[in-house]
Amino acid sequence: MIHNHSSGKYRLWRKVLSVCIAFAMICSVSISAFAVEASSETANENIETVQSGSAEDAEELTATEAENDQSVDEAQPEEPAVTTGDENTEEPTDVIEAPSEDPEQPEEPSVEPGEEPIQPADPTVTEQPEEPTVTEQPEEPGATPAGDADASVDEVQDVELEAQADAQSVQDIEQEQDPVAVQERWGSYQNYTGIAAIYYLATPDGIPESNDTQYWAPESDKSKLFGKINTNGAVWEKVDNKDKNIRDYVNNHVSTWPDGTAGSSWIVKRSNSSGNVDGKTYFNYILDSIWNAYKDNLGNKLGITDLKQEDVTEITLKPFKISRDNSTTTKQNYHIDCTIDIVCKKTFTAKFWIKSPEASKYDLYDAKDYIRGRKVETTEKATIGSKEVINGITYVLDGWYPENAGGGACGDQKITTWPYLPKNTELADGTVNFYAHYTPLYTSVDIKKSVTGNMGDKGKKFNFTVSVINGRNTNLPFKIGEIQYEKPTTITLSDDQTTTLKQVPVGATVTITEDDYSNDRYTPSYAIDGKPSGTNNREAKITSISKRDNDVPHEVIFTNNKDAIPDTGLDFNTTPYILALGIVAAGAGVLLFGRRKRWS
Repeated sequence: MIHNHSSGKYRLWRKVLSVCIAFAMICSVSISAFAVEASSETANENIETVQSGSAEDAEELTATEAENDQSVDEAQPEEPAVTTGDENTEEPTDVIEAPSEDPEQPEEPSVEPGEEPIQPADPTVTEQPEEPTVTEQPEEPGATPAGDADASVDEVQDVELEAQADAQSVQDIEQEQDPVAVQERWGSYQNYTGIAAIYYLATPDGIPESNDTQYWAPESDKSKLFGKINTNGAVWEKVDNKDKNIRDYVNNHVSTWPDGTAGSSWIVKRSNSSGNVDGKTYFNYILDSIWNAYKDNLGNKLGITDLKQEDVTEITLKPFKISRDNSTTTKQNYHIDCTIDIVCKKTFTAKFWIKSPEASKYDLYDAKDYIRGRKVETTEKATIGSKEVINGITYVLDGWYPENAGGGACGDQKITTWPYLPKNTELADGTVNFYAHYTPLYTSVDIKKSVTGNMGDKGKKFNFTVSVINGRNTNLPFKIGEIQYEKPTTITLSDDQTTTLKQVPVGATVTITEDDYSNDRYTPSYAIDGKPSGTNNREAKITSISKRDNDVPHEVIFTNNKDAIPDTGLDFNTTPYILALGIVAAGAGVLLFGRRKRWS
């Protein structure tokens, strides 16, 4: 028998082609079915969402209509209430009563239909028109629930307006008698605007934090000096869980002083005859109120026995705090508590002020009187260089600085020589001030870039994000070069370049994150102070950064490595290529199987 090899070959190719076409159709149908199924699921989710929303809207609309119907039914009163201005008095709904001036007068009987109500001859009570009872109240044709509800709302609003008018009348009367009490009762201490009694330390070296009356003048509840304050926007300090004192930015809340002037302090001079308090000028009133305590204090501490009132020429009051709820005596509820500076021909006062970490103002730590011409010794109540840790950040006390030309904090250069001889300009107000403040202890960080591998681009620029935060995740300032940054910033480095972060607070957390360059086939890693992190790490973090010996900066080296790998231009992770390879592999398998069968 003669075999036709040519026809057998054609049959084999037809079989291979049929198998490939069948496999491709199966893949196509599977992908289409998956797409249809996903689309159907998405559509079903949308339909369920719409239906759910529609059902919820319908239920909400039904509930709203039911609530409106109920409110309309409740809004139709049996009898309009008659108010006499006393919000706490409840009248029966079907009885109209008129107030009587005679407390023993019996109650008036109910008014029956057809009878005229008997009204007392009281000009303060407005005569009320006769109201029909509920049984005689005619129904208005065409009335709707909405209309009844509107009418009921109008009646309620009229009653509320009348009550507000009565309350305002009472407030106006009380305002004339005691404005402070009215502000406390009708308004709020948080936006109080009005008078406050002025109190002050009896001696310049007094303790302002003390509530002991021996340190203060005049006597409690006896001050006859009044200023005006405004507490709007003030931050209140709590005492016994109650808002009691204003200590921050006190100057901003003192509107005027007794003589009508405004300012951060009040200066009164012997040469000024303004004021009339118990027949005295403001200056003499204040001096008389402190004289015994002031004279005795200088005698005991400095041995001065011949001090006279004429030696005092000027007094300055500076607001230290504003306090409330101090007394029930009229005009003594609010206080302006002040420190005092005295210009005396024989003495002066040295005061030491410190600003604590993260504080907004300087606090008085120490004060001491000196005989004029003597040098000032540094205080023993604070030590320069002492440290405090707040929210993980280490602060160091830096000072002492002299006062600036305007008498405030601080000068440009620290005082290096003690004892210190005050200048005449510093003693112009009778007090020389010294200031110290806490500053963060700083360190620095060097950030270096290294590119390795035979395919690494050493000219390529790599981006980094740098942030410095404290324990509360609050951004802290730092410097790059001479520029200070208050929040995270971006830097750019190429191979063998270095950037230094300066003034990094000790105790802060420093985070340096390199952008992702994995698509360029760079493998990132870093080392902090010589300790490697391992590969595929592009975020370096130094928690609670410390200060290194000899103030050596910390070092973070980022390395990007790229070796030679042939680029085929194919992405073997994509679905089309996988399907194509699958089809080719299947066809090759069928072809090989057919050949083996033929050979056998």
